[in-house]
Amino acid sequence: MINLLANEADRILVVEMKGTISEADIDGAVDALQAQYPGVGVHVLGGERGPFNMLVDWQDLEGWEKGAKTLGTVTTRTIGDAIRKVAVIADSRFADEQPRLADIAKQATVRFFPTGGREDALAWLRGR
Repeated sequence: MINLLANEADRILVVEMKGTISEADIDGAVDALQAQYPGVGVHVLGGERGPFNMLVDWQDLEGWEKGAKTLGTVTTRTIGDAIRKVAVIADSRFADEQPRLADIAKQATVRFFPTGGREDALAWLRGR
């Protein structure tokens, strides 16, 4: 399951991924993002308010079904140009994903935070 939560005040898109992610989960998340932000899908640059940051919460992620698109595949085609920082909350088994996450947005800085580090991740995204 994938939950997308947009915090407009802080310009942070929260992507919570739980369980085993399927192709249907990815497609549903893209559809939800496009419904909330109709400009997505045509390479947005952050809209009138400019770039934003992304919090990727993998604390309850088990993995991906074989053949399912990755988060990077989805965001690179849609919102990648608008992302400046990506904070990932995950345990050490996902540490080898960092190079792939760098493909989310070529100009973004990607930083991992340990499970339970949500407040630290949010503080980093907010520049505190």
